[in-house]
Order: sequence, then structure tokens, then C-alpha cells
Amino acid sequence: MSTQVTALPDRFCTWCKVPMRKRLVGDEAYVHYICPKCLFQHTCRWSHSPGKQLSS
Repeated sequence: MSTQVTALPDRFCTWCKVPMRKRLVGDEAYVHYICPKCLFQHTCRWSHSPGKQLSS
């Protein structure tokens, strides 16, 4: 994995408001978030360019 997980933007759970775990999936094309408390999941496209933001 070329991108460090710590370089990925943080996200808080919609319901629990706790920090979600994150990892790159789909050949590093998407970032997958999962709440450790309620298991709510969210996936969004990840741009490999450092200046670009995530899109939902």
C-alpha cells in the first residue's frame, strides 16, 4: 500500500460521533471507514493527488 493510512482524512461516525477506522480498498481507489462502536460503514472515492479532496 503506497498511501499511509495516517494521511487519509479522518471521519467521525454519523451517530456515535467517535473516530472511524479507515483503510484503502479497491486498488487504493476508495477509502473505507467503519465505526468501531456501531459498525456504521462509509466508502468514498480516494484521489491519489495530494491536493485533491475526497468525494462522496
